[in-house]
Formats: sequence, structure tokens, C-alpha cells
Amino acid sequence: MEQNKGNIPSRKGKHLNRNERILIEGFLKAGMAKSKIASQLSRDRRTIDREIKQGQVEHLNSDLTTQWVYNADRAQDVHDLNATAKGPAVKLKANSAAVEFIRCHIVIRKWSPEVVAARMKQKGMDEAVCAKTIYNHIDKGEIPGVSNESLWEKRSRGKTHKSLRRQAKRGTPQGRSIDDRPEEVTSREACGHWEIDLVVGGKGTGKAALLTLVERKTRKLIIRKIKDKTQASVLRAVNGIERSMGKEAFRVMFTSITADNGSEFLDYVALEQSVKTRTPRTYIYYAHPYSSWERGSNENANRIIRRFIPKGCDIGKFTNTDIRRIEEWINRYPRKILNFKTAEELFALEVAA
Repeated sequence: MEQNKGNIPSRKGKHLNRNERILIEGFLKAGMAKSKIASQLSRDRRTIDREIKQGQVEHLNSDLTTQWVYNADRAQDVHDLNATAKGPAVKLKANSAAVEFIRCHIVIRKWSPEVVAARMKQKGMDEAVCAKTIYNHIDKGEIPGVSNESLWEKRSRGKTHKSLRRQAKRGTPQGRSIDDRPEEVTSREACGHWEIDLVVGGKGTGKAALLTLVERKTRKLIIRKIKDKTQASVLRAVNGIERSMGKEAFRVMFTSITADNGSEFLDYVALEQSVKTRTPRTYIYYAHPYSSWERGSNENANRIIRRFIPKGCDIGKFTNTDIRRIEEWINRYPRKILNFKTAEELFALEVAA
């Protein structure tokens, strides 16, 4: 039974349809080899093998003997049943308002698919979809202008870091250990407990650095550009925050600050002392050496900052206006850990309480 292969367009990468199954049944009845059937339908031989196997029915011959043969209707029924288990079809329509909403918030506002999906749901959009669906559309190139390169989280995955075994630093601060912090700090039950750290530029690019403070409960972030990573520059920045807030407000809002063992934070006496009255304004606690996970909020905030200031950059080239915009973006970014609320929203509620 000779067929014109040119009359059947190639459908590689797609499921067999009912018409193709009917052709397969006819080819088999005519005694055509499986390899020939695959060639006629522009399909892989293994696809034909699997299709024939799943479409087998027991046929009763006229002499009352039985044999297993391929039946197109049976194969289609099996296919339809299997299709019901694969979940709903992708919901987004090309050039729809939802697609433009996703493109705008990922490309322009630099939101993640998780945050975009949550905001679509909050807005009650008709085409609101889950993050997984957005990822699927991006993988298929169905969101104009958006690819996996647009997703900062995906670009940063898979990077490995060499683990080093180090001896504890000399000059470990004599202040309070993180083990002595009140339970309310560890549990994040109360607002007013902060983590402090530095974000530094690349070697040979200048001495400027960023001082970062993250409130543990709300993830409110404060960033200050400092000229170098010395104790004096750190103290000057903290004193500046106190002056801008006022002594009493600072004392209430900065109940404690947890630092690492960097030399820039060693002068706990000066950090704890008010620049105005020389009386205590906060309490400094020190994490264990080489235990960055004990200041996880700060580490995550610094990681987000690196979206805008990659490692190796000269921080001195960023103006205070640039730094303020980065700070505002992060504080206004809906966070999954905050149930897709922003740090700014939660911090304002705490201040008003």
C-alpha cells in the first residue's frame, strides 16, 4: 500500500491525532512495516511502537481464535484519558493585558514571577495565573521581551562557592554574643531588632562601601554610602541615622543591632553610645565567626542589592540618589516571606502601633 508522504505534513514534537491513528490502523491491516509507517507519518519509529502498544485490543477471529491488534478508537480513548491527568491548559492569551502586565513587572519593575503572580491574584485579574504558569510561558518564549536571562533568581542559581575551613579571627569583639540576645530577637516577634553589614566594591575599584541595616521582623532596609570600611566611617553613618531620627526615636526603634566580627564593627562601646548624650542608645550583639546564616536577613538584603550593584563594581561611582532609589525599590518590593507585602508597609504599621 503505497502512500504519498508529501501529502502528510510533519507533526514532530506533537501528539498523534485521531486521523493519524486511523491511518496507522489501515497501514497495519495492509501489512506495512512499522518503520515504513513512521516514515509515511514523519514520526519516530519509537513513537509508532508506543502508539501500537497502547492501542492493542483482543480481536475474535471467525474461527473463534483471538489475536491482539491495533485499534484506532482504543488508542484515542487511552490518549484522551491520559490527557485528563496533565492539568489545565496554559491560560494566558497572546498579546493580552495579563501578558503585558507580566512583561512590564518583570522587565521594568524587576519583579520575580512569584511576586507578579501574587499581585495578579490580589488585583483580581481575570487572567491571574500561578508562578509556575508564568515560568512555563517564559521558557516557551511566549512573554515578549522576557527570557530566563530577565530573571535574576534563575541567573544566580547553580553557582557554587568553595568552602573554606578557617581559624577564628584574632581581635574577636569582647561585646555581647548572639547567644545572649533575648528570645524576642530570635523569634522576630518584636520590631526594632536590626542586623548590620557592609557591601564592598571590587578590589582596586575604590574604597567606598555601603552600610546596610535590616530590621529583622519587617525586613525594612536602610542603606548608607560610606567612604571606606573603617570603624570611623561606620560610626559616622550610624550617628547620622540617629541625628536624622532623633535620640528618643532611635533608642525606641533600634533596640538591638547584630553584627558580624568584622573589624569595622569592633568598637561596640561607641556604636552603643548616643552621639548626643553619650548614654546607651542600643545594644550590639555579635554573631559567631563565619556564621553568616545567623544574620540571614542582612545577607538576603545584600544579595538583592547586588542586582543593582554587581560584585566588582566601584561603589564610589554610585551617587547618594542612586543608593536611595535602590533602598526604596527594595523596601517597596513585595516579598514572599512577608506574604507578598512590602517591608515599607509592615514597618509603617509597626511604627504606627
